[in-house]
This record gives sequence, structure tokens and C-alpha cells, in this order.
Amino acid sequence: MLGLWRSHAAYQKYMIEWVNREFKHNPKSIEAYESAILKMYYLNLDNIKEDFIPRFSHTGKPSNHQPELFRSFILMSHCKYASIDDWVLHASATPMLCALVGVSYSEFPAASTHRDFMLRLWTTGKPNRFKVKIAKPKGKHGKEKLPPKNPGIIKKLVDKALDGQTFKIIPERLYQAIFMKTAVMPSAALGLLGNVNKIIASCDGTCVESNASSYGKRICSCTEKCSCPRRFSDPIAKWGWDSYHERWFYGHTAYLLSVHNKDLMLDLPIYMRFVEAQRFDGVSLIASLAHARYLYKDTLRFDSLLADSAHDNYPTYDLLTQWNIKPFIDLNSRSDESPKLQDIQLSIHNDPICPDGHEMLNWGFDAAKYRIKYRCPMVTGKVKSCPYDFCCNKSKYGKITYLKLAEDLRLLTPVPRGSDEWVETYNQRTAAEHVNNRILTDYQLERPKRYGKMKLAFFAFCNAINVHLDAQIKFGAVSLPEVAA
Repeated sequence: MLGLWRSHAAYQKYMIEWVNREFKHNPKSIEAYESAILKMYYLNLDNIKEDFIPRFSHTGKPSNHQPELFRSFILMSHCKYASIDDWVLHASATPMLCALVGVSYSEFPAASTHRDFMLRLWTTGKPNRFKVKIAKPKGKHGKEKLPPKNPGIIKKLVDKALDGQTFKIIPERLYQAIFMKTAVMPSAALGLLGNVNKIIASCDGTCVESNASSYGKRICSCTEKCSCPRRFSDPIAKWGWDSYHERWFYGHTAYLLSVHNKDLMLDLPIYMRFVEAQRFDGVSLIASLAHARYLYKDTLRFDSLLADSAHDNYPTYDLLTQWNIKPFIDLNSRSDESPKLQDIQLSIHNDPICPDGHEMLNWGFDAAKYRIKYRCPMVTGKVKSCPYDFCCNKSKYGKITYLKLAEDLRLLTPVPRGSDEWVETYNQRTAAEHVNNRILTDYQLERPKRYGKMKLAFFAFCNAINVHLDAQIKFGAVSLPEVAA
């Protein structure tokens, strides 16, 4: 059962008394840990107690020091430790870190207790570690991202989202809820996210490599090459294509929504979701945006969405239009939906005219792509012969011409493509890359000894909380009036 939960006010009093006492004897130690002191002083954990209660039984020995454990993980991320064992060994022997966590030397939680804390907040059980080895894919995709295996999956997800599905059943949903309450909402209250009624969200997926082996460990007694199940340290990890470095990677994909504050020149994450390594970004957006709108329905209003060409598809435009979100999405030049410059001559009936001067035959309306399909008049039997048959009709089906409609949601966006406003707004999409770099590189998410979706997701959220705390400190939100000058 959940034991004593020390209030934030009580913790602040305890920490300030200790810091003041330490300052008199060793002021240099206060200077060395100044940023950590400010972070812990401001990190309020009172409002996340309700998220912990359902994860404990109503009987048994009380589990104390839950907020202290969480502070320990935030400090571990701040100090850039990769190993829980190394962190516990160092922090439990450092008076200042013990005080910032809120415990004495003898009370500092053990490494096993830290691991139990992560597992308790993970809403699914441990995965089956035994599976057949999946070979590394062959071939190269260059700067292109892996396409979705099911081309119609985005349309299916959009239909579900429009029906009210929030896609909230994910293992890391408690991590996300805690991140929202401890980091995003305090930053919003301080104005670090800009106008909360007109959130301009940048979305992007980033590769998170697992340090686990992709080969697994053989547990069979076969003397030759076999297909027997093996034991894997990270059984959920899969192979995906890193389009930036143009190579295959083994791990997961973190999909983030970020916000750029142009007045403060500040980039902050507001939502994160861990998906399979090979998941197409256009697929991840639908579930992520639906869940984010559900989480922030009372506090943030999404006004615009900035995305790269991997999100360029008609179902996404339809979804954003119905949710009153302005799309700023780069056109995919490799897509068959992309507009092509072509000189099409129209008749008095607004039908395309073929090279021989005949009206092409209307073959119906493609509602999914907002276009009318026309076929060759000779192939359809309207004309008996044509001198251009050899160059126009490369197949039995004949030449096809499409006419886009004026109400094409993809081409005629609310903010006109190429306008100064469109370009200026779309330039804010760099927030996605900046936030990804802060979480992965600055706070070193992909460190050795970190593997498994649960551990990677947990430390990714800890890093994201630190990114917010850094911003809150930088822009003067935190002060320690009681500390002696």
C-alpha cells in the first residue's frame, strides 16, 4: 500500500534548512549543485499522488519514499548517470544529493527499489523474453522513411479518431500523465509555451537505439545454425530505418509533439509516445495527436500542426480540418498525390482534351484524393482510331488524366502555401529537431546499460522533465529566498 507522501511544502522546508546549514560550512558545495537545488526546489510532486494510488494494493506494508524515489530519478537524469547501481552508490555517499532527494544516508532507496518504481508505473507486464531471431533487413532506402505496411491504415485510424477514440491505452500512459503534471502544466502557467489557446505543435519521430543485442542469447543445444527461440534483453525492439543517417537501427521510435516559443526562442516537448522502430511517422501522428488532445482538453488548444512530408496524406488533412487545426505540412514530391506541372487543355465543358483534339471520358470522382479521373476516348470506344495511340496508350487501360478540384484540402490550406505567413510558421518546425537533440544527446538517453522499452521510455520522460526545469530556471521562475546570500 502507498505509505507516507511528504508534501512539497514540507520537502522545501527540509531542503532549505539543510542547504542553509551546509552553506555556512561549505559554500562551494552549494555553488556546485546550484542548478540541481533549484530544480528540486521547484519540482512539485503533490498533484501526482493520485496517479500512484491505483498502482498500490490496499493492504500490506506501506511503501514510503515514493516522491523521494522520483526526485532521485530526476537527479540521476540531471547528473547524466546511465547505471542505476552506479547512481545509488554515488548518491547515497553524497550528503548534498541525499538532502536533495529528501532522505538520510540510511534511508536512501536501494537500486532494486528504483527498478521496482519504474515497473510499478509501467501499465503492462514484462514481455516474453523468448522469441525467434529476426534478421537485419537488407537494402537501402536513402533519405526516404519506411512506408506503412498497410497503405490504408492512416485512413482507418483517422476514422477511429473522428469517432472519439483517444488511443490512450499505452504502457507509458502514467509516465505521460506525470510528465504533463510535473513539467508541461507548470511551464504553461509560467507562459513558457506561449499562448495556450493557440498551440503550434511540431511533430516528428526520432530513432532510439537499444543497447541490447539483436542476436539474443542461444538457449538451445543445437550445434549448427537453427531457428530455435532465443532469450532477448529487449524483446520488443525491432529493426527500423534511420533516414537521417541512412542506416538500419535496432530499437524503438519516440514520437514527440513540441512547441516553439518565438518570443523566448525556446523549444519544449509536450507529448511523447514510444512506438515500433519501423512505424511510419504518418501513422504515429494520428494516435499521438488524438491522445494529446484528450490529455490537454481543459488546458491547451491546438491551433496549428507543423510536420514533414511523411505526414502528407489526405486523411490527415481531413482530420485536421474537422478538428479546426491548421495544417503546415511539407508536400511529398515522391508521392503520386503530388501536383505535377502539366499543360492540360480543357474543352468548353471543362473536360481535358487529348492530343488528337477529342474530349476525354469522365471515369468518375476519386473522393479520397479530391480529383476527377478521365480516360482515353479511343480505349473507351468513343473514338475509333487515333494517330497518337502508340505514344499515349502504354497499356491496355489507356492514358489517364486527373483534374484536381478547387476544394482540395491538401493543396489549398487555410494559410496559403508559399505565403510569408506559411513560411514563417513552418520554420518553427525546427523545434522538433531541437527537442529530440536535447533528450537524446544532451541528456544522453542512448547510454550503455539502457535497453528495453520500459527503461528507455522512463528515462526519456525524466530527460524531458529536466528540459522543462532547465527552461523554468533560465527564465527566472525559480528562486531560493531563504538561502543565505
